[in-house]
Amino acid sequence: MRQESDDSQVSRPVQFQKRSARRRTHGIIAFAILLLAACVTTASAADFTGTWQGVLTSAGQSGDVEVIFSQAGDPVYTYTSNQGVTRQVELIRSGQKIEYVPPGGGVQTVVVESIQKEPGSVILSLAGSFERAKSGYLDQRQEMTTIEYRLVPQGLHMRVTLRAVSHLSDKDLSVGGAPDASVAEGVLQKVP
Repeated sequence: MRQESDDSQVSRPVQFQKRSARRRTHGIIAFAILLLAACVTTASAADFTGTWQGVLTSAGQSGDVEVIFSQAGDPVYTYTSNQGVTRQVELIRSGQKIEYVPPGGGVQTVVVESIQKEPGSVILSLAGSFERAKSGYLDQRQEMTTIEYRLVPQGLHMRVTLRAVSHLSDKDLSVGGAPDASVAEGVLQKVP
């Protein structure tokens, strides 16, 4: 009997050592995965960083576009006020709000609905509104914009989906326009 109790005492530390070694191995693997994920995220942010230029096309029409990403890989919103001052705001979180008076008057409001950052892509959803009172009329516009940025071998693929509706009213009558939807896309090149 004594022999068995000695064996069981000997086997417990061996089992404990095996479990401890397994836990250390799992811990090392988990740490390596976290480190790899951090490296992938950092590399992805570095890939986006900087200024990108190109042409977006929508329904046969095209226009030049310039996009800026911060050092952290976050999109930068650029706007010009009615005083001619150009400002840049890094878009970093949902709920972030930008409000300004654009050239021509009125009030433009932009709210970040969501930002999804994954290796090789950034998806940004913005809610915008514009209001201006002029000559007794109130001009209003609401829009939802989704901007998808995806790194491709040719550069940065950008797709913009815009859904908007406008209203014009005076003290007696309000007239709403039909909802408008458009998609524009193109591939941008990084500016050295």
